[in-house]
Amino acid sequence: MVPVFVVSLKTASDRRAALKSHLDDLGIQFEWIDAIRGDALSPQYRQEVNPTGNMSPGQLGCYLSHIHIYERIIEQALPVALVLEDDTVLHPSVKNLVATGCQHLEFDYCFLGSDDRGDAGFVFYNAATPAPLSKAHLSYPLSSGPFCTHAYLITLEGAKKRLACAYPARSAIDHYHHLPYTPRLMAVVPMLAFVNELSAVQSMSSLNWSGLQTMARKYWWYYPLRDVLKLKGLKKWLACRHTRFPHPGQWRPFESAFRVVRTRWLKEHTDAS
Repeated sequence: MVPVFVVSLKTASDRRAALKSHLDDLGIQFEWIDAIRGDALSPQYRQEVNPTGNMSPGQLGCYLSHIHIYERIIEQALPVALVLEDDTVLHPSVKNLVATGCQHLEFDYCFLGSDDRGDAGFVFYNAATPAPLSKAHLSYPLSSGPFCTHAYLITLEGAKKRLACAYPARSAIDHYHHLPYTPRLMAVVPMLAFVNELSAVQSMSSLNWSGLQTMARKYWWYYPLRDVLKLKGLKKWLACRHTRFPHPGQWRPFESAFRVVRTRWLKEHTDAS
């Protein structure tokens, strides 16, 4: 079985209740990891961990929370683990992946759901070289690292690499372009993890958002409307034509997992399956 860690603020009772109900319905066992609030850390410690001061309290708290999970993976010598954040909605087939394990571990990170862009720009996947992650899921190499850490697999080797250069913290946990090594990044296509309607309530990141943005992110129309207004489809097409990919292949635009899925709908879908 693949161990599952869920990072969540201890005070996020609504988010915890919704995710626990969701994972219980899927029959997925998991362990809570209490998230660190960056704004609760002393100024001296924040200066020690992030000397340049370029990370917001929310970013630093999220960074440290995930790094502590990597430390646990190494301490327990876990070959691979699934890391979730508490606004995650999983496709029902993830329960089979967790139960049967991964068929291959030739990656550092494998994303079940993420954004379609990262600190290096838009993300693309190589459709020419799929690898079987499980009997039901294929994973594909990525051109660069995507934003968002709400659902991803990380291997023991991947955790060791990231922990070796974790301090001092230089950028958010979902930034990979600055790392002193090239991580092996893969993703499941089509994606298996999305966000629920509580995605902006009591979250670590929402500590830095405006009130209007926090409210809007809870609704299904927020992300599609944002993408239309930003002309994302056109920008992604242009980027695909001009990006210098790491190696030849059939590079295709990566899908964004930022689609709000209502917990109630998902429960009905899970029960039906």
